[in-house]
Amino acid sequence: FNNKQKEDEATFKYFSLGSMASLGNFKGLYDGSKVGVKGEEVDIPGMTGFVALLIWRFAYWGRQTSLENKILIPMYWLKSFFFGRDISRF
Repeated sequence: FNNKQKEDEATFKYFSLGSMASLGNFKGLYDGSKVGVKGEEVDIPGMTGFVALLIWRFAYWGRQTSLENKILIPMYWLKSFFFGRDISRF
């Protein structure tokens, strides 16, 4: 912020892993264009459909830090699979 970076500190470099999205109806999207550090990007083929949704869900689940969330999130996914997203109608 004030240009007082210490000598032993490395400069920040943003590393892109691509973009993922859940589209609903068991479909997902992965865009792997320009993965890596700016100027050294690598193009990874994009992916759509059920496989992309599974990759997105495993990435989302793997980034959870608490054990409670790692247990509850798959339970919520199963609940929405069987009953839909809105259960207020039952």
